[in-house]
Amino acid sequence: MTCPFNNSNNECNKTCPLFISPDDLNEFVVARLSSIGVMERTKGMCSIRMLALSQGRAIFENTKTRG
Repeated sequence: MTCPFNNSNNECNKTCPLFISPDDLNEFVVARLSSIGVMERTKGMCSIRMLALSQGRAIFENTKTRG
């Protein structure tokens, strides 16, 4: 994902305001997000992407199909 705040459209990294490092989160949150495949324990990601992946996973896990 590219950082929308950089004029050069660089990849979202520590220079982007949206970037969330695992160091910014507590161990429980990092462990939970990595266990469900939202983020890796050692890499950070842009917060918009993290929010989208987390919400998509929550919808998938809480949706019941009729059958």
